[in-house]
Formats: sequence, C-alpha cells, structure tokens
Amino acid sequence: MRGNEEFKISKINGRTIEFTAAATVYNPNWCGIKVKPSELELYIEGDYMGTVQLDQKVKLKRKKENDLQAAFTATLEDGVLMKAIKFATMKEIEVRLKGKIKGGVFIFSKKFDFDETKTIPGASFKI
Repeated sequence: MRGNEEFKISKINGRTIEFTAAATVYNPNWCGIKVKPSELELYIEGDYMGTVQLDQKVKLKRKKENDLQAAFTATLEDGVLMKAIKFATMKEIEVRLKGKIKGGVFIFSKKFDFDETKTIPGASFKI
C-alpha cells in the first residue's frame, strides 16, 4: 500500500457494516494479479473486533500503482459498538488486519499471509 487510504460506510445492519475502501496499491510483479474474496481478522487498539471480508475480486495491473476501490463487509463481535464509541474520542487509532489473502494469475492461485497495521486519526472513525 502506498497511501491515499480512505473509507466510507454505506450500511450498518446490526453487527454487520458494509463499507467501501480506496487506496493506492503497487504491484511490482511482471503480470497482473487478481485478489480474490478473502476474510481477515480486525483488531482496533489490540482488541479483536470481528472479521472483514473483501466482497468481490480486485485486479492489480502489472508493474504499476493501482488506485483501487473495493467493497467490504465487516461482521463485528457482540459489544463492539460500545468500544467503538471510546475509539471515536481518541486522537489516533491503531487498526490491524490479519489473515490470509488469496491471489491468482491465470489458473494459478495462492494464499498469502497478510498482517498490516495502520494508525488513523480518531476523527475518521466516526459512527
């Protein structure tokens, strides 16, 4: 990831949140890659919050920075919304996504470990 991260919540239904995330991602490989729907664990400030799933496959063009936008669905644990209120008042929030991402080229696919931590401003964590 090379920056320009942003997200927009489109729907909240009980413990499920649908949102769109955008970022600039660089693919250094000689061929384009398709990232297939995958599920990651979500941690905020070290607390497990639930899972985040990529809803549709995403294509990364070869040897290029890609401005991507993708739809995600987060399924939260019980009691998480009360914790979220606390996080909204913080100046900065540490968000971590961890799990396996499935990617592929042509008919070949492989699962890759993904463990990314970002610090975001608390102001962008409004509910």
